Amino acid sequence: YSPSSVHSDLWVPVALGSDAALALAMAQVIIEEKLYKPDFIREQTDMPFLVRTDTGKFLTEAHLKPNGKDDAFYMWDTKTNQIMDAPRKSLHLGDIVPALEGTYQATTSEGNVQVQPVFELLKEHVKDYTPEKASKITTTAPSLIRKFARDFAKAGAVTSLSTFNWGKYYNGNEIERAIHLLFGLCGHWGKRGSMCNGFTGLSADAIAGTNLLGGWDAIKEQLAKDPRYEGWKEDGW
Repeated sequence: YSPSSVHSDLWVPVALGSDAALALAMAQVIIEEKLYKPDFIREQTDMPFLVRTDTGKFLTEAHLKPNGKDDAFYMWDTKTNQIMDAPRKSLHLGDIVPALEGTYQATTSEGNVQVQPVFELLKEHVKDYTPEKASKITTTAPSLIRKFARDFAKAGAVTSLSTFNWGKYYNGNEIERAIHLLFGLCGHWGKRGSMCNGFTGLSADAIAGTNLLGGWDAIKEQLAKDPRYEGWKEDGW
């Protein structure tokens, strides 16, 4: 308990270091109750990308074409009912409406394989992360986890401030990844008032060339001088 919690609308007590369990239980609630933003997920995340069920790896161009790229991915377009290239030069999907659920067939150089969107795998993965199970790890009441998840999903914008906190834990990166997953599910990236703040050294104006406030322009200028820069942009990087 922190004295600052008296200023909050909702205090969510959670055992130190168990935030990943809390976030994954929230993801389970958000997916089960369909509180996620499918249009945002389709365009702004990798959750429509197809994964081979036999290897657990992304389906890539290297699987489908001789000398194909291993960083070109695919989606299942529900409008044409066929595999389509994931756009590389822009996140804009155009007329493609990628599937988020289901199992499909892909013809590879090794024969036909079954593929599923990442979201389908995620939905199955978090099915077991119920608030009741998470509560045993986090000490947070299941009803409070559900309320927090619903409030998070329905909020106009969400900001997560952790600074140097979770980075001090052995698996702190997994805590932050789980929280970033919530932001992706609920469309809280790229909007006014929404932000995840982690390692603050990267935004401190006084820290030499690593800071974002003073160093990003210099980084862009350096990139622009590289003769390969335009080629990278043309290739979709």
